[in-house]
Amino acid sequence: MNKSIQLTNKDTFALYRLPNQLNHYLVKQKDNGFSFLDTKTFNKKGFVFYPFSRSSGKPSVFINSEEVIPNATINFHSNHANPVVSIAKSTYIDKVNQFIGATKARFKKLIFSRIKKINTKPGNLFKLFEALKASYPTAFIYLVNIGNEGCWIGASPEILYTQNGLAHTMALAGTQKDLGLPLEKVHWGKKEIEEQSIVERYFQRILQNQQIDFKKSVRQTVKAGNILHLRTNFTFNPRGQVYKLVSDLHPSPAVCGMPKQSAKEFIINHEPHTRDYYCGFLGPVNLHEETNLYVNLRCMQVMKDYFALYVGGGILPDSDPEKEWEETEMKARTLSSVIEKVYFKEFV
Repeated sequence: MNKSIQLTNKDTFALYRLPNQLNHYLVKQKDNGFSFLDTKTFNKKGFVFYPFSRSSGKPSVFINSEEVIPNATINFHSNHANPVVSIAKSTYIDKVNQFIGATKARFKKLIFSRIKKINTKPGNLFKLFEALKASYPTAFIYLVNIGNEGCWIGASPEILYTQNGLAHTMALAGTQKDLGLPLEKVHWGKKEIEEQSIVERYFQRILQNQQIDFKKSVRQTVKAGNILHLRTNFTFNPRGQVYKLVSDLHPSPAVCGMPKQSAKEFIINHEPHTRDYYCGFLGPVNLHEETNLYVNLRCMQVMKDYFALYVGGGILPDSDPEKEWEETEMKARTLSSVIEKVYFKEFV
């Protein structure tokens, strides 16, 4: 058995496992520092951890891969005490109605999110990381700590950008509970189809504007844990434009809304919390000859005494606030169910 590596809240590191892989990796700089994402980042080797908005005060982290340790066993407890805003269902319903009104007035789509607190003391987070790996073999699993800033852990189903030879991105949106039906027999409503179509058209327009030839798959139903989504895949040669392409893709309508910039400003001004790294992107860059960036969904911030789960959904003019609440509860189960398995504690 590997000797456990002791890490503290002062350490900056990324522990990750790619989908459908057995091995995981620990990425660190020897000085526990990091640099910022810029046009030269995608010529380097390391790990990116990027916030929803750079204007939120959270840094765009790039950890240079001075140390890459395969299958590292770590001992790490989060002692962070960053305050978060968790709202009651009644407040959530009121805010969703406000967002619905905004879509009727001037937005094609908005995303509204909330924080769900899990009042369980986290303990050694490597146990939870291993449990997430076992529970979600097809997701991107990670544990990231930014020294004296914050700790995040998650299991993301959504690719922002990957490259191993050809590059790949996906338009993923629309949500429903997995009822065990064959995927080709799953029925989707008009609201979910339009929600995903907005994202698909946005990605296609970006690739066309950058004069990038691409191949687009047919829309398909895919499973992510206990829920289903609609997905369209895009495959292309980025022609050396990785930084510009990633900058244009993020944030997509799947996590922000349309029109993009005004939707982003509306979210920042009207959500009761700051998203920080939720709905940002993260992943290894040029490690093992690949770049794999994922949207930071199905994630939570880890505090000393509790978990703060970030969950959201797409708001359209015909959205039902009660169903939106149920969707966030369903998405929260992706992580809360694994917390229950690991810690065997009751929580509210």
